[in-house]
Amino acid sequence: MSAMNTDLSAARLQIPAGVANRWSMVFGGIGLLGLAATVSGFFSESTRAEALSAYLVAFFYVLTLGVGAMFFAALQHLVGARWSVVPRRIAENYGAFTPWIALLFIPIAVFAKDILPWMNIEGIKNAEYKTAVTLAMESKTWYLTVPFFYGRAAFYLLFWAFAGLFYYRNSVAVDSTGDAHTILKMRKAAPVVVILFGLTLSFASFDWLMGVDPTWATTMFGVYAFAGTMISTLALVTGTARTLHGYGYMEGVINDEHYHDLGKLMFGFTVFWAYIAYSMFMLIWYANLPEETVWYRKHWENGWSTLTWALILLHFLVPFFGLMARNAKRHPVILKAIAYLIVVMHWVDLFWLVVPLVREHMSFTWYDFAAVLGTAGLFFGVAARTFGKAALVPIKDPYLADSMGYDNG
Repeated sequence: MSAMNTDLSAARLQIPAGVANRWSMVFGGIGLLGLAATVSGFFSESTRAEALSAYLVAFFYVLTLGVGAMFFAALQHLVGARWSVVPRRIAENYGAFTPWIALLFIPIAVFAKDILPWMNIEGIKNAEYKTAVTLAMESKTWYLTVPFFYGRAAFYLLFWAFAGLFYYRNSVAVDSTGDAHTILKMRKAAPVVVILFGLTLSFASFDWLMGVDPTWATTMFGVYAFAGTMISTLALVTGTARTLHGYGYMEGVINDEHYHDLGKLMFGFTVFWAYIAYSMFMLIWYANLPEETVWYRKHWENGWSTLTWALILLHFLVPFFGLMARNAKRHPVILKAIAYLIVVMHWVDLFWLVVPLVREHMSFTWYDFAAVLGTAGLFFGVAARTFGKAALVPIKDPYLADSMGYDNG
C-alpha cells in the first residue's frame, strides 16, 4: 500500500441532487405500487397466505441488503482497513436505509399469526401438523411467546436503525469537518456493532424465517442467513461501484485494485455460502431423522427441486467459476454481471427458504414479484436520494490517499 496526494479535482464525486431525486421518485413510485398490490392480498382469506409469504421474503431481502451494508461499513472501521475507504461510502449510503426496515415490518407485526403457525395453533387445519407444532412448542414455550417475540423485534429494529444512521451521519460529517476524532468514535463503536449485528441477524432469521415452520430447527440457520447477507451486500456494493464508474463517477479515485479485492471477497463468500448450505444439508441427511429431513423433502418434491438446482448453478457455480480468474475480477462487464446476478439470486434463495413451507407445489404468483418490486423499489428509492446528498467517497477521511493509492502488488 502506498500513499499519494488526494487529488479529487478531476473526479466526479457528487451525483446532482436533481438526478438523484428523479431516480428516487421512479424507484419510490414502483415501490409504492408494488407494496399496494401486495397489501391488497392480505385482506382476502384466499390470497393471504400467498401474499404474506411473498411479502416476508421481500421484506427480509431488503433487510439483509440494508443491514449488511451497515455491517460492511462497521467492519472496515473495526479492522482499520484503508483499502476500502473509497467504496465504503457506497455501503454507508445503503446502510442509511435501516430506519425504514421498521416501517416495512408493520405488516409482519400485524399479520404475524397468519404466517407464523406457533402464534395461532388452533387455526392450523392439518391435524397431524397441528400435533407436531404443539409438541415442538413444549420445549420452546419460554422463547416462542408473543410479548417476547415483539420485544425482540423492537430491539432488532432499533439497533439497526441506530447503527445505520450512526455510520452514515458520522462519515458524512467528516466530509465537512475532517475531524479525526469522529473516525475514532466510529472505530470504537465497531466491536459492539459487529457483535450485535451477528446476534440480531441470527435471531431475526430464527424468528421470522425459521419460525414459519416451528417443528424444524437448525443451529446453522443464523450462519446461513449471515452468509447470504454478506455475499449479496458485497455484490450490491461492487455492482453499484461499477455502475457509477461506468457513468463517469469516481474516475481516478476507484481503480482496478479495489475491484480486485471486492471480487476476491465475493468469490470467498460465494464459497462460504455454498459450504454452509451443504453442511446444513449434509448433517441432516446423515442423521436421517424424519422430523428433520421432512423440511428438505418440502424443498425438493412437487417441483421445488428445479429451484434447488437453479441455486446450485446460479448462486454458486456461475459466480465461483466466473470470479476464479484474476482478469474476471478486473473486467467491468464480467464483474458487474456476476454481482447483479448474485443480488437477484439472493432473493431466489430467500424465496426457496420460505415459500415451499407455505405452497405445496412449485409456483410463482404475481404477489411474489409485486412484493419484491415494492420493497426493493422503496429500498433503492431511499438509497438514490441518499446518494445525492453527499460525496460518493469520504473526501476528508485521513486514509483516503492510502485507499486511492492502494496496490495489490
